[in-house]
Amino acid sequence: MAILASYKKSLTSGCILVGFATLSIVAQLCLGNFPLDLFCFPLNIFVLALWMMLITMMYRDRANNASSRFMLSREATWLSLAIMVALGVTLGLEREPSTTTWPVVLTIFFVLTHICFIVLRGWRNAKGIRWRFCLVHIGLLMALGAGFWGAPDRVQLRTAAHHYPSNEAYTMEGKQRFLPYTIELESFSIKQSENGAPTHYEAQIKVEDKVISLKVNHPYARTLSEKIYLVSFGTSPYGERYAVIEIVNEPWQWLAATGIIMLIAGAMLLFVQGPRKTVSGER
Repeated sequence: MAILASYKKSLTSGCILVGFATLSIVAQLCLGNFPLDLFCFPLNIFVLALWMMLITMMYRDRANNASSRFMLSREATWLSLAIMVALGVTLGLEREPSTTTWPVVLTIFFVLTHICFIVLRGWRNAKGIRWRFCLVHIGLLMALGAGFWGAPDRVQLRTAAHHYPSNEAYTMEGKQRFLPYTIELESFSIKQSENGAPTHYEAQIKVEDKVISLKVNHPYARTLSEKIYLVSFGTSPYGERYAVIEIVNEPWQWLAATGIIMLIAGAMLLFVQGPRKTVSGER
């Protein structure tokens, strides 16, 4: 009987994996990339609240709900790990990975749903709140969820910094936007190799009456959610050199940072306190 039950669970996991892959591929072929822009604030907050309410209701009715029991099973954990590894390998092999395809979106959604079910089941036991468990799992949920639910609110702009103030910028799709502050190029320096190829460039940029130094891969954090990057440089038809600046605004960055801190704190507690014996009724 135990072998038969294990076989049925494995068969169920395989069917779900095949169905999941089929659904994501069909959606990608028929609809194209996931319409991320449609779920920007406040719609993403509404969908997030609705999702959490639905998961809570399904968890409470887990005795009569086969889907809820599967999401709480060990097979769902292995399935989550398998599809995340497959997703990571696939994106890692791509030169310019796209994170807005249906397979990517549905994979992350499945993993977040599974983690949420696990948190609801294990956040406390007979002895009270399981702090280490909560720190690790809720931290992971927040770190992943911030990137998932906050992706529609992420804004990426580029502008050319000249020797005069300007607040004009453009999205990656070429739409014009205006910054709430001005950017002005103060100075620019380039180091070149013997064959003339640039090896290092640095710009002094005036942002909000404050002069900052920008280097490639060394952004300036204007706020917790907004960073300013030096991307490249160019020369105008009049021979004037300018710097290409990128502004990335991620309003959910604070939630991701909080989740990472919780993960680190939970990992430290696991290391310091060591493993605990499983109490009766704890899973």
